[in-house]
Amino acid sequence: MGRELWELLGAPRLDVARQEGLPEEHLASLLMPPLASALETLVHSHAVDAVWLSGGLACLQGFGPRLVEATSRLGVPVHVAREPRLAPVLAGLRLLTREGSVRPLALDVGQTSIKRMSATTSEVFERDLSCLPRLFIGMPRPADGHHIVAAVRFIASALRSNAKTGPDDAPDALCLALPSPLDDALVPGGCTYGWEGHASLVEDILAEARLAASHDGEVLVLNDAELAAEAARGDSRLHSHRRVLCLTLGFGPGGAVLDRSRATP
Repeated sequence: MGRELWELLGAPRLDVARQEGLPEEHLASLLMPPLASALETLVHSHAVDAVWLSGGLACLQGFGPRLVEATSRLGVPVHVAREPRLAPVLAGLRLLTREGSVRPLALDVGQTSIKRMSATTSEVFERDLSCLPRLFIGMPRPADGHHIVAAVRFIASALRSNAKTGPDDAPDALCLALPSPLDDALVPGGCTYGWEGHASLVEDILAEARLAASHDGEVLVLNDAELAAEAARGDSRLHSHRRVLCLTLGFGPGGAVLDRSRATP
């Protein structure tokens, strides 16, 4: 359609529509043409036999019925997570619990908010754009790196909010999902936090949260769409499907393919 997909299928477009006075009940319809077009392309190019959607935009009023209509000719089933906004962070908690953690903590860091969940609590932290303005890919980054410091503090504050003073209350395992590509050395790629190439990002977050020195448990770091694929793996509606396209719909779409012939998404 001549635009970047995130511009058509993400929160910024809805923000503009709201400012222009479009009623909430019509917002889901606004997303359906680009979503249907993207799914048609992705389903065929990745040879998947099902689609699974999560993210805050899947919570829009009337999203489900409009999705059914928009994807009726897609040729593969399309499912929405039962808890679209929290499904990935719940999956992170389950991952750690299966590995034996008794005090797991999962953070799903998005470009608009952080979803945090422990065995007993859950909370959403909204991004304050006055402190953390969006730095789109291609925009100049502040030379002094203060944007990275601010992002680290934001994420660390979500980690600390669950911590208590006693060492026995600290998490014994952490799942940290970030909204950017990550290589094998955990060097992040681009996103609106502007931290691409900052090799010590994860170490800085743990240090700021005061977990680096005392934490000797597992720290699982992955992309947020990969965590969504792990959530899809646990959805009983998909057990008979071998390849599943998983899309997260939030600030913009993120994607991963769950391939059951492989060990990981």
